[in-house]
Amino acid sequence: MKRSRLVALTSLALCTALAAGAGAAELPRTATLTVTGEATVSRAPDRAQVAFSIQTTDADSGKATSANAAIANAIDAKMAQLGLPASAVATTGYGLTYVPRPTKPDPANDQRYGYTVNRSLTVTVDAVDRAGAVVDAGVAAGATNVDGVSFVLRDPHAAQRAAQTAALDDAVAQARGLAAAAGVRLVRILAISPGGAAGARPVPMMRMMTAAAVAVPTTIDPGALRVDADVTVHYEIAPARPI
Repeated sequence: MKRSRLVALTSLALCTALAAGAGAAELPRTATLTVTGEATVSRAPDRAQVAFSIQTTDADSGKATSANAAIANAIDAKMAQLGLPASAVATTGYGLTYVPRPTKPDPANDQRYGYTVNRSLTVTVDAVDRAGAVVDAGVAAGATNVDGVSFVLRDPHAAQRAAQTAALDDAVAQARGLAAAAGVRLVRILAISPGGAAGARPVPMMRMMTAAAVAVPTTIDPGALRVDADVTVHYEIAPARPI
């Protein structure tokens, strides 16, 4: 009796498992189509950033720092003469190092000995056509180097949104074309994933060394900025005609 009951229970469990497996296999799977749209928009930059560096060296640390500060103040004054506010000039780096003079200096080594002060400044101007004037003013004030000029957008997110919208339009056009070619229809959008850069890329100017005031005014062409975006769209699809 016990053996018969055990066989019956085993058979019932097996039948239940098979039925469950069959039911799972019959569940419809969602067919999908994934496309990625890309777009690029071009915008004229409306902000320039000029990077300067000031290096001073002296056997006395106080004289080295004082000389460096004097040049920085001169740059501030030159920028004020251009009509830029004090907030347009920002110190982005500052350091003081000491290099002892060796007993027998190597003539081939142009290393500076003593205290060296390095200061980095960035001047921001919203009139991009005045970037060259900012460069000349900094050089005239005694900047050791012009480290570069970058042109950017004051509101990079607006340009990014425009690029993303265009990229989404491209993705939708691709999806419609592929669906028509494959004989399916687009049911609904399952997900949208934006990608691409967060803003316009700066356009760097070649680094240039400056040791004296420039006789000929500097002119810099900012050109245009490219803002790229891509958008991936996941669609649910179905046969064009119900089966």
